[in-house]
Amino acid sequence: MSALSDRLLENLGNGVGFWELKGRPIYNGVLGLVCAFHAIRGDAPLLRWSDTGNLTGFLFFVIAANAVYCAAYVPDQAFQLTPYRDGWRRWRWLLLAFGTFFASLLAHAVLGGLKDA
Repeated sequence: MSALSDRLLENLGNGVGFWELKGRPIYNGVLGLVCAFHAIRGDAPLLRWSDTGNLTGFLFFVIAANAVYCAAYVPDQAFQLTPYRDGWRRWRWLLLAFGTFFASLLAHAVLGGLKDA
């Protein structure tokens, strides 16, 4: 293998180690807390699964949230190919924090906003 392919494999392994083993449990946990908050309050029709349309809508949002999470790999892999690689690895938790915060706000708006619909 060439030096470039070795570095790409190392970067990808490092990214998977961070985003899947550290980041995804945090991300899914925070979104789970938002869903639990709305389920306990009883103000989210999407979380009432007596109607299959609600369950289908909820599953759509779960899949969409996890697909959007995967978008973090793009800047992660791009930054790891630059000379700023070591600095990026120390500070990429900020991307995780921002993305998790944004996703939780979006989930809160979707779940809380559906009661008015």
